[in-house]
Amino acid sequence: MVADGHIFQITQAAALMCEHLPMPNSFDFISTLHDWQDLAGAIIGALMGVVGALIVATRGTRRERRSAASTVFPEIYSLRAQNDQIVAAVNASHLTKARKKRLVCDMLIRARPTINALHSAVVTQLYDIDTRLFLHIINAHRTHEEFEPRLEQYREARNEARAPHPSPEDVSASELKLDICASQATWAWGRCVEHAILANYYLDRFVFSSWPNWILCLRMRFFPNDLDRRSEYILDRGELLSEAKETTKPALDEQTPI
Repeated sequence: MVADGHIFQITQAAALMCEHLPMPNSFDFISTLHDWQDLAGAIIGALMGVVGALIVATRGTRRERRSAASTVFPEIYSLRAQNDQIVAAVNASHLTKARKKRLVCDMLIRARPTINALHSAVVTQLYDIDTRLFLHIINAHRTHEEFEPRLEQYREARNEARAPHPSPEDVSASELKLDICASQATWAWGRCVEHAILANYYLDRFVFSSWPNWILCLRMRFFPNDLDRRSEYILDRGELLSEAKETTKPALDEQTPI
């Protein structure tokens, strides 16, 4: 009985306390908005400030990327244009494979593009656009550094081959050295040009195109074109896809029944 009396007293006291609390009968939107307007205004203002800062930062980053791409693009395009002229001249000639390589080196000695931006720090502004683009630019830079001394070695070997030799053995040795130097120089030139062509392709898509990059990435993944396949092959294996096709073509021809 004593416990029941205590419970009754506690319940009665709680009821008396709750009687004085404000209990709204219905939800009043206007009064609620009035009570929360300061906090809501602060939140909305902060969100608008963040969005504005992101827009300004995005535009600034895109402007820097376009400036860097505009610096690198002419050199990359000049490599491609020079190679197109060389390919046209080689295809019009009726020389052996070794002689064609000498012809390529001779044309490059007479005239070749001057490369400066690819060897400068401006390319670092393009590294976070797309991994493939940055890898092609870096590899074009690296193979061009290999190409220049190899072309100089070919020039020296050509001068040695033109000099008089005391014996036929010396003539054969100089010709062999000339062919080796030409092969090494054209190997580096071919990879430099291939990376330049693919870097040109990705710059045109990811920097100068008006399409969003995520749409272009989806297209490249699910509907790859020839340049996408060439890019994947050379980055994966370090070899040109055209060379691989030329290597496998004779084997396929041998298996084809007549």
